[in-house]
Amino acid sequence: MHPMDRGRAIQRFEEIPKLVLGHYPTPVEKLARLRAAVGGGPRIFIKRDDYTGPGFGGNKVRKLEYVLAAALQQGADTVITCGGERSNHCRVTAMLAARLGLGCVLVLNGRGEEPKPASLAVEQWCGARIERVASREERAGRMEALVRELKKAGKNPAMIPLGASDALGAMGFVAATAELAAQMEVEGWRFDAIYFASSSGGTHAGLAAGRELFLPGSTELVGISPDDPAEEIQSTVTSIVQGLGQRLGVEFTGEIRVLDNFVGAGYGIESPQSRRAFELLARTEGILLDPVYTAKAMAGLLDAINKGQYSESQNLLFWHTGGQLALFHV
Repeated sequence: MHPMDRGRAIQRFEEIPKLVLGHYPTPVEKLARLRAAVGGGPRIFIKRDDYTGPGFGGNKVRKLEYVLAAALQQGADTVITCGGERSNHCRVTAMLAARLGLGCVLVLNGRGEEPKPASLAVEQWCGARIERVASREERAGRMEALVRELKKAGKNPAMIPLGASDALGAMGFVAATAELAAQMEVEGWRFDAIYFASSSGGTHAGLAAGRELFLPGSTELVGISPDDPAEEIQSTVTSIVQGLGQRLGVEFTGEIRVLDNFVGAGYGIESPQSRRAFELLARTEGILLDPVYTAKAMAGLLDAINKGQYSESQNLLFWHTGGQLALFHV
């Protein structure tokens, strides 16, 4: 990308309205004990977005700072979004909606778990209205129907996509990449690869665009799917990146890489690999992942190290996107 194009894109990015709801910068920590436990290899770091704060932390806060700013500008009095029963996105949306004085309607699919998932309890404590559907495929249609129903009732609803993963929400991770670049400059770090969970696409798209604006071009981004096939996620991420480019007036051309060989039995189900990764990080570093999302991404990073894909002179960053509340029920 030409420096002038990059400069104009960064200026446009900085002009996009956002709320400041999280606690930043989130820390970057070295995982020396984990590195020793796997027998050496590359140095391992972790970006602690489980410390963003609201809604018990996680990457969704960054996205919602942009999406909710737009909703408020449009005069919305209610937000509608969707997810599974243990959705981090839905929990954070419900808590931030309560903080901002907005109504909140959540379209959830799930088995009706007992005891109740902690995220679902939090959403209800925050006053969110829960709408149930039988499957993931039914969520979008029910949200659209709710928009029509609320408008007829005199409300002004704003619909937020799954994970707040559209071009606007992804700006949250363009900002996160700029935050990381500033930390790297201060500490003198370089990262050869960044590993993270990639599903609804917004985090991955924001990092991909942010890499071209703020990070060395050699930085590899490796998204690990916790649920869907790699081709589907790559397509979604590519579409969001194109939307980011349109908003910022540039074309992003970096590779979109997704691995789907750590999904295990499927969405929301832990695998033997994710369980081992979860337990190893907890035992060596006292850090909790969630069992079905970030733990699968950590399994992908550890597998790459075990296969000797990186040398001892290289640095890997694991981006912890939160989700530990999925461990708990009430």
